[in-house]
Amino acid sequence: MALKILVLSTTNSTLGPMAQGFLDYYSSKKTQVISAGLAPEPTHQMAVKVMDSLGIPVERSRMNFNEIEDISFDYIITFSKKANEIAVSKAKKAQIFHLDMNSLDETSGTDKEIKKAFKSSRQELQDYCMDFAEKYLQKKK
Repeated sequence: MALKILVLSTTNSTLGPMAQGFLDYYSSKKTQVISAGLAPEPTHQMAVKVMDSLGIPVERSRMNFNEIEDISFDYIITFSKKANEIAVSKAKKAQIFHLDMNSLDETSGTDKEIKKAFKSSRQELQDYCMDFAEKYLQKKK
């Protein structure tokens, strides 16, 4: 039976797609990872760029939590307080994990400064997702 993981954030435009990419990469084919947002926005191009540089694709389709809230998940990972509150109130059987990270949605500055912020968050996400996969997911073969 496939494990189902939901990565839930507010906009699902930065951290969510990046986490989904890492979890897909570090888990077995039997693991299904979906990212969704409470108010989805287009994927931030810098998220795509910093993940592409590692050879990890980012899902570009934006799912709304309302479309998938009836699916039963094994794990839910949240990135915003609001997403965490909704996950706690709506989760049927899922274990819920919250990673408190600064949102990248409003990152501003020069292209170099924005890229640096995304790369820093990417590293934190990668470390978290590797650890999560090691502890909870069927390993990639």
